[in-house]
Amino acid sequence: MNATRRAVGAVALLAALSGIAACGPDGSEDEGASTGSGTSATPSATASGASDSGEDCGKPPKLPVGHTRVKVTLMRDSGGFEAAVAKPHCTPNDWIYGADETDPVEHYVLPEDVEAQLALMDGPGRWKRVGHEELALHIDRCHAQEIGAPTDDYPEVEPPFGCFGNVYEITVGAGGEVRTIKEIWSV
Repeated sequence: MNATRRAVGAVALLAALSGIAACGPDGSEDEGASTGSGTSATPSATASGASDSGEDCGKPPKLPVGHTRVKVTLMRDSGGFEAAVAKPHCTPNDWIYGADETDPVEHYVLPEDVEAQLALMDGPGRWKRVGHEELALHIDRCHAQEIGAPTDDYPEVEPPFGCFGNVYEITVGAGGEVRTIKEIWSV
């Protein structure tokens, strides 16, 4: 199984970095906290305002101070993951966040006391708080699903959760550890 994980990790650096997750409207929800970032989007403009089709998307959503969105590229173990900073791009569905294959990747420490929220499958604006172990398994399984790893080694994520491109909004503590992590829901 370790050999399979290493192979999956190598493929992940090539395949998963190009993944993108949509950022739907983050309104109020029943479980967990929200940080609004949904913005209506029109087709084909980039975060810099350049347009592929001549239509303007408007300005990309602003994250709260101290918050960063990252695209997980490799789950090392339950103690940490590799990720690239996710940038907003405009699509017909909305602003989406993703990372390019050439974007630099950093290691993030995932402490036992991290405050974690996973997106629920039933729509934007709904999250459920989970513990460290459930978060680590979720990230690992979604990453494996994204790169096409065998389900013998990586069981699929089950409802009420789903996989939405492995993009998370995080805050990082003074020691460099992830303090809060919230999965970004997408369609």
